[in-house]
Amino acid sequence: MDKEKLQAMHRLFNPRSVVVVGATDSPGRVGYNLLESVLYGGFKGQVYPVHPRLTTLQGLKVYPTLEEVPGPVDVAVVAVNQFATVDTIAQCGRLGIKAAICVAGGYRETGDDGLRLEERLVSLARDYGIALVGPNTLGLFNTGADFYSTFYPLRLPKGRVSFVSQSGGIGLTLMHKAADEGLGINKWVGVGNRSTLEISDYLAYLAQDNETDVIGIFLEGTEQARDLVQAAARIAKSKPVVIYKAGRFAANDYVALTHTGTAAGSYRMYRDILMDQFGVLMVDSVAELVAACKALSISTLPAGGGLGVVTHTAGPSIALLDVAARQGISLPALQPATINSIKDAMGQNPPVVLKNPLDTVGVGFEAGIYGRVVNAMLDDPGIDLLVAIYCLHKNWRFPSAELLAAQQRSGKPVLAYYVSTWEACREERQLLQSAGVPLYTSPEEAAAAVSALIHYGGREKHAG
Repeated sequence: MDKEKLQAMHRLFNPRSVVVVGATDSPGRVGYNLLESVLYGGFKGQVYPVHPRLTTLQGLKVYPTLEEVPGPVDVAVVAVNQFATVDTIAQCGRLGIKAAICVAGGYRETGDDGLRLEERLVSLARDYGIALVGPNTLGLFNTGADFYSTFYPLRLPKGRVSFVSQSGGIGLTLMHKAADEGLGINKWVGVGNRSTLEISDYLAYLAQDNETDVIGIFLEGTEQARDLVQAAARIAKSKPVVIYKAGRFAANDYVALTHTGTAAGSYRMYRDILMDQFGVLMVDSVAELVAACKALSISTLPAGGGLGVVTHTAGPSIALLDVAARQGISLPALQPATINSIKDAMGQNPPVVLKNPLDTVGVGFEAGIYGRVVNAMLDDPGIDLLVAIYCLHKNWRFPSAELLAAQQRSGKPVLAYYVSTWEACREERQLLQSAGVPLYTSPEEAAAAVSALIHYGGREKHAG
């Protein structure tokens, strides 16, 4: 990425001043919500609303035209219709504003007339050197800078995972799912029609962003598939990239085309090239995308691919291992010394077969015994990471303290899968995740986390 584009993208995510063109006094309008988003998110820079007939909005002075805004402007948030948006970008160019977020739709996704209008928008942006997000976008945010510019006012937990989404609706799903999972987000962008900035550009920016450790992508399709593949493959060597590719069936191409003006493309091509040839991790749902990103941002990476599982109920472990097996993940046999240590914890004649996965049955309901079994499993040289499965119960506490002690003692990654509601284990989640143990409440998400850690652990080992 050239220095000028890098600076423009840094300005987009870290502005010192923002103008909202098309801000209104009606809470039912996009312009009102974009202005509220900036203010509600806690932005500390200058904010200039623009509207031809209003004098104040949400406690701020309103300027009748863009030309009358005082002082320099880093980012223009444009909340007018598709035709006025083109005129606004021309004004931005003449005023030296080098970054803009254009939310209006009505461009190439609507047909030939919209395509011609978008070509004019793109031509103006390029002539003036404007980095333009959209059009047809929900916007972007950077929690590190308290800058939110979506028309859904939000405040989200801060973290070190950044997301790039080709859909506003899926983007919101990612945000809310991440919040439910206790996963903090650093940056998020809805790319829209990608008029001047491609997904590969956002990837290149996030690759050098010191506030982003993990990158998650929701992808419909792109005409710039080669650039995307090359960027993802290059970045994944040093920073995990996880992709959820939608639009797997040819019948869905029309839906994608009328959404962001891009055909979905071959799912098999993306999976074969990105995952099999270049080692970028691909997942199959929003839940798996968030689960994988959470594991990669919270946990350490395993030294190898040996998975251990401890449970006191067989069904959840079977469901987890079904998913893991499809990813080629194996469970090593336990060493004799490990079995002896498990007997020391459970009694010399436990009513189970001592193997991996290890079902402690009723003996393991007691957290202290469960913790000793976990320690024994982690001491096994064939096990590189461990999933601990435990069910919510009125009279037996979760073994969270034991899991933390075992993880710290062994230095190996530990994942918790609690069969529970989020509400019932919210305090456990905070305790575990703040100390590097990701917590999940479904077997599919726990398996996605295991897959992500083994995938990138193996790549790191190979690179080393």
